[in-house]
Amino acid sequence: MTLRIGWWDHFEQQQGIPLAQQYDERLNLLKRAEGYGFYGYHVAEHHLTPLDMAPSPLVFLTAAARETSTIRLGSLVLVLPLYNPVRLVQELCMVDNLSHGRLMPGVGRGVRDVEHEWFGHAPEEARERFQETFEVLRLTLASDEFDHTRKHHSYEHLPTNFTSYQKPMRFWYAGNLRGAADGAMNVIGVGDREAYDYFAETWAAKRASGDPAYQGEEPIAGSTRRIVIAETDEEAAEIAERAWVVYQSNFRATSLRLDGGPGPAAPDWDAEGSPARRGGVIFGSPQTVRDVLRESMERLGPNHTYFAPAFQWGDLSHQEARRTMDLFAEHVMPALTAVHTNAAA
Repeated sequence: MTLRIGWWDHFEQQQGIPLAQQYDERLNLLKRAEGYGFYGYHVAEHHLTPLDMAPSPLVFLTAAARETSTIRLGSLVLVLPLYNPVRLVQELCMVDNLSHGRLMPGVGRGVRDVEHEWFGHAPEEARERFQETFEVLRLTLASDEFDHTRKHHSYEHLPTNFTSYQKPMRFWYAGNLRGAADGAMNVIGVGDREAYDYFAETWAAKRASGDPAYQGEEPIAGSTRRIVIAETDEEAAEIAERAWVVYQSNFRATSLRLDGGPGPAAPDWDAEGSPARRGGVIFGSPQTVRDVLRESMERLGPNHTYFAPAFQWGDLSHQEARRTMDLFAEHVMPALTAVHTNAAA
């Protein structure tokens, strides 16, 4: 499979810029990505924080669906414990039809305890609520009827009067490659070559067995990194370090835990030691970023089939993000595709 390119987005708040302008600029950048042939766009979900100006991902993706025509549009992730399945099934079907089958619903249980509390749920129930809601979603989308008896949600022969455009609708997951493979989902994950190989081998075995959950389009397993590309390594480093400070502030604007604790410590900007890779960010001139990412793609192997970097994060301006995307598309994408094609041969 050819390496596909996408865009993963926290959609962070830009200080001093009206929110309406931020939405307009993001949609313009999204159309630019479509013009470059990007496969997909994925937006996160967070609440009451500058980390995410699209707290209702499906609302933003609906607007994106009417501004684009080919790029696929996804959530990464919808925090399922916060949703009522009846409403969510209908909204997924709406966006899938409005986009003519381009919706890529990513799902998860959420990582911030406080967000569950704000929605009236006990954080310790998050995993249970996620599993139950996800099961109801899958069963209902497959049958067009709510007919489930569960702990938190029970329905008896309730017709949806809605149907999705895609049949079946493939879900996405974030982080855990093994969990995604075992759950018949696509994934933007974190792992080594062994994890990506496990994903591919699991899917191949399940498809060969005839398991209906694993049929349809080829599965996708990829990764993401924050990137900054400028004319020189020095300029990119200056921009990336500035944006990193703001990103960390945004990330910690709300606690991960109910006790108000800070959660995991932020990686030091110099933690990785490489002049082009610090704090989880890849930055530099087009040649530098190309070489760093090419080495990464070679290391992860041919079963890593998707790369969806973050182009606008921290306090990166619309203009800086657009330049990174332009330079990435012109100088980096062709090299990554070539490496992946050779590895898969």
